[in-house]
Amino acid sequence: MLVELGSQFEALSTELAALQNGTVVTVAPTAAPSEELIDETAIHPSAERIEAILALLDPIERAIMTTPAASVVGLGVKARHAAHVLSHYWIDSANTLDWDVRAVRLLIESTCSVAGVGLLSSQQ
Repeated sequence: MLVELGSQFEALSTELAALQNGTVVTVAPTAAPSEELIDETAIHPSAERIEAILALLDPIERAIMTTPAASVVGLGVKARHAAHVLSHYWIDSANTLDWDVRAVRLLIESTCSVAGVGLLSSQQ
């Protein structure tokens, strides 16, 4: 079950990252989509999809957190999810982190390594 949840989580997370890193088109709410404005309301054409993805991710993430890992692969799914939740742990070099943050980061990285899975692209 965790493997399927992990696949769903990864697919949605990848789509979400692509949408969030995309170019924002700035248009007035009543303007034609080709009309660009400066210092006006920004309407991101994918904002609705981002909200939909976040709504889809919530139950998947909750299930990943509550489902016990029965295999190393399942443990890898849980570790990748933990890395996603704690993505700010990968902003700086491991050597500059507080001791407790570094311990968690290294544990997640080691767990992913043993499980044979890489971290999500935002942590690499």
